[in-house]
Amino acid sequence: MSTKNHSSGDAVGVRVARVRPGSVGAAAGLREHDRVVAINGAPLRDAIDFHFNAGGEHLRIHLERAGEPHTVELQRRRGRDLGVELEAPEAKDIATCANKCVFCFIHQLPKGMRKSLYVKDDDYRLSFLHGNYITLTDLEDADLARIEAQRLSPLYVSVHATDPALRHALLGAPRVSRPILPVLARLARAGIRMHAQIVLCPELNDGIHLRKTVLDLAELHPAVATTAIVPVGLTRHRERLPRLRSLTGEEARALVDEVAGWQRELRSRLGTRFVFLGDEVYLMADADVPAARAYEGFGIVEDGVGLVRRFEDGFARVRRRVAHRARRPRTVTVVTGEMFGPRLRGLLTSLGIEGLTVDVVPVVNEFFGPRIAVAGLLTGQDILRQLARRPLGDRVLLPAVAVREAGGVLLDDLTPSDLSRELDVPVRAVEPTPRALVAAMLGDPRRRVSGRIE
Repeated sequence: MSTKNHSSGDAVGVRVARVRPGSVGAAAGLREHDRVVAINGAPLRDAIDFHFNAGGEHLRIHLERAGEPHTVELQRRRGRDLGVELEAPEAKDIATCANKCVFCFIHQLPKGMRKSLYVKDDDYRLSFLHGNYITLTDLEDADLARIEAQRLSPLYVSVHATDPALRHALLGAPRVSRPILPVLARLARAGIRMHAQIVLCPELNDGIHLRKTVLDLAELHPAVATTAIVPVGLTRHRERLPRLRSLTGEEARALVDEVAGWQRELRSRLGTRFVFLGDEVYLMADADVPAARAYEGFGIVEDGVGLVRRFEDGFARVRRRVAHRARRPRTVTVVTGEMFGPRLRGLLTSLGIEGLTVDVVPVVNEFFGPRIAVAGLLTGQDILRQLARRPLGDRVLLPAVAVREAGGVLLDDLTPSDLSRELDVPVRAVEPTPRALVAAMLGDPRRRVSGRIE
């Protein structure tokens, strides 16, 4: 639930973080730290208002600079970028979630971590801007009207169940909650495109409840474009929380088969598979990951749907172009999570580059517990613990998904530089793409992998 109503609040403007040199905004005289309060007479509440009103060819921009009012005017060709970046909203300006979802990951964090990790956003603006999932549990009519008027599409919606009583229970019985299907139907009528998510909790919203949810959402296609099913993640810090359990391997295998059947059924009826499984389910089931065409363009890859397939296919392309011999011998340690470790080891072994030795280390997640096995939730202390007494070679490569926020820190506030000092070897975070990983293993991530790399 939101703590604020962003449609009726006062216009506070937006602050400029950066103006690109040589851009239209720079030529007009916009500067870093300017607070833009209105465009063509329309007051601004947030970045969405800024972009909504800044699309015209002629703009009259009212701003505050060092406490003094200023006005700048500019003329530009329609569609030409202003070259202006805005500051991210402060925590106090983000609508936060008052649900107490039985599976909420933030409720499973230990105490004493940095404050930003405990912020539960449920802000439709961040859903539109950044793809964050929201529950839509207590949006007021003014909020919905703004979404419709400004065409804030697509939105990413945490549904979990369409049965009102079951969803209410999954969300922790919040004080304010409306049935989800009428809200989705209203947004669908307004032409808003949505992506739905189901966090699957065995014995709660699985079985017949899962089928009902998927089919209910399919009735709203194409407005509801996709539905992703991801398994619940459980840490060892679940204190005074409802009892939940993870999918078993047998349940994961059954789910893979069931979803494949739904995909065939829905594809024949809707022209799309519509429902997609998170990669973790295939890995838990020890099942083949579907071919790339089955992901229909990888529209929700950021939700962990199709990442493995895209990585493996990309790796095959890189392998065909990479040199067969390193220019000088090199030994590299590659860190990953337990779940993807065996697949990554097989891929890197298949490279067969003479002079390159790669040790893949799937790190056991002792910080969150053994049921958390993905690379994005690794901590520095677990990496140090597992690497401390083994030969590491010339460098250690970490998945960049484990390094969070602008400061480049892991979840426990250690940095790659901290790990490097402790391990006495260079430690680098690498983007999780085949090209970046192979280039970093060979020595220089800035160079192409199609030739020999120093």
